[in-house]
Amino acid sequence: MRLFRKRQTAVNPKQEELAAGIARKIIGLQTKAADHLNGKAANLSAKSRLFLLILFCVLFAAINLYLLIHSI
Repeated sequence: MRLFRKRQTAVNPKQEELAAGIARKIIGLQTKAADHLNGKAANLSAKSRLFLLILFCVLFAAINLYLLIHSI
């Protein structure tokens, strides 16, 4: 019985090249955004960063709780 046999698919080199190009573009954009945000965060004090981290966590916990309650 061969229910879970792997299917052999032909890999198109053009598709591989396109996928690699898209991945490079996305990684480049992520790196650019991370560098920008790191530059902005470098000017903040440790207390400010801690406050923003706590605010971020509380905000997303509230959103998740809201979604959990209203999904029932």
